[in-house]
Amino acid sequence: MTGMNRGSRKVKRWWWLLVALALVAAACGGNDDDGAADTAEPAAAEEQTAAPAEAPSEAPAEEPGEAPLEAPAEEPAEQPAEEPDEAPAEPTPDPTPIVLSASYQGVTESEIAIGAAVIDLDQLVSFGIDLSPFPLENYYSALADDLNERGGIHGRNVVVHVSLFLPIGAADSERVCTELMEDKRVFVVIGQFLEDYALCITELHGHPYVGHFGENAERQARSNGLFFATEMNQTRMRVGGVVEMIRAGDLDGHNVGIYYEAPPDKEYADAVEPLLEEASINVVGVYPRGAPTNDTVANEQATDSIAQRMRADGVDLILNLSNVHGIIQGAQRLGWDVRIALTNGQAADRSTISEDLSLGDEVLSRTFAVTADKPGPEESLADPGVQKCIAAYQERFGGEPLDLTDTEVVGSATNHCRAFVLTVRILEAAGGNITPETFVAAAEGLGTFDLPAMAGATISPEQHSAGSQVRRYEYFPEENSWLPVGEPIQTENVG
Repeated sequence: MTGMNRGSRKVKRWWWLLVALALVAAACGGNDDDGAADTAEPAAAEEQTAAPAEAPSEAPAEEPGEAPLEAPAEEPAEQPAEEPDEAPAEPTPDPTPIVLSASYQGVTESEIAIGAAVIDLDQLVSFGIDLSPFPLENYYSALADDLNERGGIHGRNVVVHVSLFLPIGAADSERVCTELMEDKRVFVVIGQFLEDYALCITELHGHPYVGHFGENAERQARSNGLFFATEMNQTRMRVGGVVEMIRAGDLDGHNVGIYYEAPPDKEYADAVEPLLEEASINVVGVYPRGAPTNDTVANEQATDSIAQRMRADGVDLILNLSNVHGIIQGAQRLGWDVRIALTNGQAADRSTISEDLSLGDEVLSRTFAVTADKPGPEESLADPGVQKCIAAYQERFGGEPLDLTDTEVVGSATNHCRAFVLTVRILEAAGGNITPETFVAAAEGLGTFDLPAMAGATISPEQHSAGSQVRRYEYFPEENSWLPVGEPIQTENVG
């Protein structure tokens, strides 16, 4: 992809599409061959020989007329009991060979086909959303080539099929799902699907999905355990963020309105409302706006209508459980000076929010977030796992180097690297007989490990999303961005 003029950003009113913004920006001494251990040969037992009797220096004179006394027969010297030699060490058995079989769609004896369903940044530009370009096809090609040159996955080569989509409604997401599952016939999909669209992979086709984000209890149940993600579980993120807001006193003395958009987000509201009530926070009401459509004017009207209701009800703090941008834009259009608390991981991603969305510093300065902890560009670039992925790309596509001064490029490199590494780790643990069932069992047995720019990742039967920490973010006008404040905070698993 070629570079773009970042100074010519044209922001149209497709705010329902802007949920895609953050999701893509900041969106691896043996035994001997015969198995015998190196052990010294046991020493041969030494022959024990009796010492000869010492000859007397002078023979005694014989008495006349008396026969000489006969010396008694010498008893043979008693040999000391032999100490048993130490038993030789048992030879180390050879490892059980991994038998590679054509066990499922996308898995042969020599190859594993992986799909990558990723958001098309070029098409976003045509809608006035100017994200930094990123060479998605070449990046995944480099990661696969680097892995294959190191032996692949137990000798199998990995082939990645990249399919780009525009995250507007269902049509393009369904097209990519069909393309990967029925045309490319992949085994597992790494993806950036929004809302429930990943269920096409897991629920409809019965294949595993490793998302950058999006795993929650409802989607997991419908996926029969096949949904995994790198970013922390969406409900856990909201609960962890709200628990920390309560602890910090952010909600004390406020009249709180709980706001969400798409119907699946009701799960988040149902999880956090009891926490607020238990903490004696005054909850004025829950305000579902409804899922965005492709009608921009209707979307804005729906948001403004909800905002007007909240203002009339006396809400002075909006707890936003959904897309970061819509309700902020609505408050700005109404000129409403309301504080907005954010829980979506988008707040940890973007560095040019005010420029991209024509949002003023005045409204943004009344916002803050407690959401998934995401390392900044400096921290990501210092991570060995991220460095390895970037080096794999630069080695093969050095003529089109990544612009590592661009925070969005660094975020993309980190997120795609992390999702690829997690997928490979699960496939390695699944062994030679790879099926959806063995994939799930292998993933749930990983325990705690490190991913690129994510220490202490965990996958278990109780946790299918690797992340587990939240962090506080506040808006800094001079940076046009929310930046982290304080240290990451460990959250509890909420299922």
